[in-house]
Amino acid sequence: MTDQRSRYSKLAPLSISERLRLSILAVKFFSPLAYRDMCKVIGKEAPSENRIQPLDGRDFLSYLSKSQQLSEPDRYIFRIRDLLSQLANQHILTELGSGRDPIIGKSYYFIRELSEREKEGWLWLAPALGPEFLLDAYSDITLQLTGITKSGDVHAGTGISIRARWILTCAHVVNDMVLDERQRFGGTEYEVVRTIPHKKIDIALVEVYGKLPHLPGLAFRDPVVAETVYTLGYPRIPLSPRPALVMQRGEITNENIVTFSGDEVFLYSAIARPGNSGGPVIAANGHVVGIVMEELLEETYRSGMPFYAGVRTSEIIKAITELVPSIQLPMEAYE
Repeated sequence: MTDQRSRYSKLAPLSISERLRLSILAVKFFSPLAYRDMCKVIGKEAPSENRIQPLDGRDFLSYLSKSQQLSEPDRYIFRIRDLLSQLANQHILTELGSGRDPIIGKSYYFIRELSEREKEGWLWLAPALGPEFLLDAYSDITLQLTGITKSGDVHAGTGISIRARWILTCAHVVNDMVLDERQRFGGTEYEVVRTIPHKKIDIALVEVYGKLPHLPGLAFRDPVVAETVYTLGYPRIPLSPRPALVMQRGEITNENIVTFSGDEVFLYSAIARPGNSGGPVIAANGHVVGIVMEELLEETYRSGMPFYAGVRTSEIIKAITELVPSIQLPMEAYE
């Protein structure tokens, strides 16, 4: 039996916060603009002023050690190698060949151009860091809205914080219940000022007193067929006394259809349950492509599988413009 105390390598997976921090350090380290500064840190002689050479994974480990960003980075060599490979696989880093080190000798540049919206945060790392990162990033701004129905039953839906005092949700969430005057998000209590549902589009805005959580780099856009998406929300969980944020994975199955009632919606395959309404539908690259609306299923054909419908971003913008024109949804304009 192997003596675990004698093992040198740290084989446990890195936490999402560790992966994010190391990814940020990596893109800064491998930037050609930082080349000479990084050479000074690791004690590497740089070529003439008009030339630069790509640094490799071994150089990155040296940087982590000498800058005291990570204690004994060699012990994490396999996990850091995997992280650099994931960044390269998603074209965040550009791979430029292998050096002498067989484990972590690949060289990289960070030469990706970011949009102005991407520069505000780190959501553009989502393709490499995966759904766990998205869940962590969006958990603070995905909020459960509670209230009482006309029949006196306790009810709940989901919303997403889009401005300091504004929550985006579905109109049917606030129409189907009277919101509790005080809502608790992340341990902080907020007083509801007003709810503003749209009369035609299933969109509503909820204004509260106090500063809501903010996600740097949050960006909306319309969905693209067949792209991977994740729903976040607070469905009712049987036998559980506490609300829990639930993530479901699926894909966009249709970008735009019109129902008999005239609603313009998109379809996705991720399961949405009662309580999910108003929650974000998030693309794998970190963008919000719409919010959960309802399932589409004919009452006369209950044995069939439902379609799950969402309100697409372009419809959300149209509704918000008519409800509160001063609110601008954070959009990815690719500029």
